[in-house]
Amino acid sequence: MKLYHFPSPNPQKVTFALKELGLDCEIVPMDLLKGEQRQPDFLALNPLGRVPVLTDGDLTITESHAVLAYLGEKTGRLWPSSIGERAEALQWLFTLSQHIMPAAGQVALRIRAKLAGIPLDEAAVAQGEEALRPVIAIIDRRLATNRWMLGADFSLVDCAYCPVLNIIEKAGFSLVAYPNVSAYLDACRARPAWKEVPKLPGL
Repeated sequence: MKLYHFPSPNPQKVTFALKELGLDCEIVPMDLLKGEQRQPDFLALNPLGRVPVLTDGDLTITESHAVLAYLGEKTGRLWPSSIGERAEALQWLFTLSQHIMPAAGQVALRIRAKLAGIPLDEAAVAQGEEALRPVIAIIDRRLATNRWMLGADFSLVDCAYCPVLNIIEKAGFSLVAYPNVSAYLDACRARPAWKEVPKLPGL
């Protein structure tokens, strides 16, 4: 397997999962700030020009949550065994994609602007923070009765949530009003596998 990677949340979901699963995978660093994702060789793998991209033999997978589901199905580990439980896992991954990631991207503009040396769109950041509050409250209520997103056991769904919650917290989104989310994020970041995931300086 080969993973095209930049130390931002979506690729970190996959590297976190690979570390947790103990899978051997060649990491191919991509410098998005230099535009390497727009080079023809990479666009042949993913015409959208985005990371992560996982190749496994002749198979190429380009969306982080699809990669996580694939790794879960491939290994049978950190992934539910029943069809109903797998549907629940996908439900929370879709929730992350649809209701958290767009707003998280706006909040993370604080970090992106600094890295890229571009002006910060304060209005977009404020809009992102406003959109995040109600959905993070939903996650907080779920974590009031669940240690991890799917219940008592750590799963690949947690590999998806940790990098996103980490980046919004590092970008200044306060988790004070969401103590269960805050404790959950600390528990995720305390895992040895997360400590091995490549990160940008200070993140």
